[in-house]
Amino acid sequence: MFDVVDKALDLALAQGADEAEVYASTSTSRRIKVYGGEVEELTAARHKGVGVRVVSGGAAGYAYSSDTAPSALETTAARALEHARVSDHDPHVALADPGSAPPQLDIFDERLTRATDEQKIDIALALERAALGHDKRVKLVEDTMYADDDTEVFLASSKGVRGTYRENSCFLFAYVLAEQDGQVDTGLSYSIGRDISELQPQACGREAAQRACDLLGGRQCPSMKATVVLDPFVAASFIGVLSAALTADAVQKGRSLFAALEGKEVAGAGVNLCDDGLRPDGLASAPFDGEGTSCRRTPLIQGGVLTGFLYDVYTARKAGRQSTGNGLRSSYRSMPQVRPTNLIVEGAATPLADVIAGIEHGVLVSSAVGVHSGANPVSGEFSVGINGRLIEAGRLSTAVREVTLAGDIISMLKGIVAFGDDARWIPGGSIFTPSIVIEGMSIGGA
Repeated sequence: MFDVVDKALDLALAQGADEAEVYASTSTSRRIKVYGGEVEELTAARHKGVGVRVVSGGAAGYAYSSDTAPSALETTAARALEHARVSDHDPHVALADPGSAPPQLDIFDERLTRATDEQKIDIALALERAALGHDKRVKLVEDTMYADDDTEVFLASSKGVRGTYRENSCFLFAYVLAEQDGQVDTGLSYSIGRDISELQPQACGREAAQRACDLLGGRQCPSMKATVVLDPFVAASFIGVLSAALTADAVQKGRSLFAALEGKEVAGAGVNLCDDGLRPDGLASAPFDGEGTSCRRTPLIQGGVLTGFLYDVYTARKAGRQSTGNGLRSSYRSMPQVRPTNLIVEGAATPLADVIAGIEHGVLVSSAVGVHSGANPVSGEFSVGINGRLIEAGRLSTAVREVTLAGDIISMLKGIVAFGDDARWIPGGSIFTPSIVIEGMSIGGA
């Protein structure tokens, strides 16, 4: 693909671009769904394409094509220049300068390329069987899926940036329905890895089934202020909302509750949050971002203090800072945008059983509805529906449903007093978090 990249780069410069950058990728993916012990769906896809970004007259333009023939590359470069000509001049527009050599990362496992469809189907079927066999109250595994991706990225620019890498991953997902006395509740679980040998279909199926069964018999609890324990699935949802407010783009547009809080205490003293694009086990890890800037570990909250934000080249120039390697692309079809790579929640871990044993009255939250729509990243206020289990005298008791959890993000962060020992990766944002214990949360119930 570097032949294609270099050709597109030459064409963009020959047509008058002051600076040019070409991002290309090839990817293959597979999705397998099973239902009732049979394959319901098997899809395979292959994508290849090139994106051309130019800077001309102080404005940026972008165009892409899935056709990599020379004539298509010439047209794509011309379109990018045309887009730049009709865009506003912006003094902060620029391409990344070449930096030090990006780190070597072990994010590609050759074994996954040798796995057969039969092996992948067997894993998905084992997942479904494990969920159905876990408890007689499990009536249906509505969604059982195996998925994998294999992507290779190529990047070059007229400023001397040049690099390539290949990464792959696979995961299992189960969504289970359990029923008791006419009440139906759901549970889900994931298992992820670089190779199918790292997936755990039995454990994944049992966990999804147990999470559904734990909610059966649920009722509203009284309204109260109490300690809540957000399990990793729910904690990751809140961290995902939080991350949007920690990007320089949100800060510079006045869309972040953290805009004026850099260097100030925003969380409990034991809370640490970082963005780490170099974790070998992270789903969003890469040696460099979509602009060619080396990825790195960027502390965001340390000891409860907000230490900084995430930057790409544009927002860094606007703020007079350096890019943190967070100019990410979803594919060759998109321009870089400021986003987190792998978000890591860190703090002193306490066995979850000990955490619960130390709570006199509270709620273990195992599912939350409407976190992304019910939480405002600008004001920080949120109100979401939750389900879970009551904690009474240090023990898990009855299931709780149809209640709300309300408050604001800063108060929630400052109320964090402990972390469980159950940290794990949650897909859909690549977040590594344990259960999080928060005091003084408002719960709206009966």
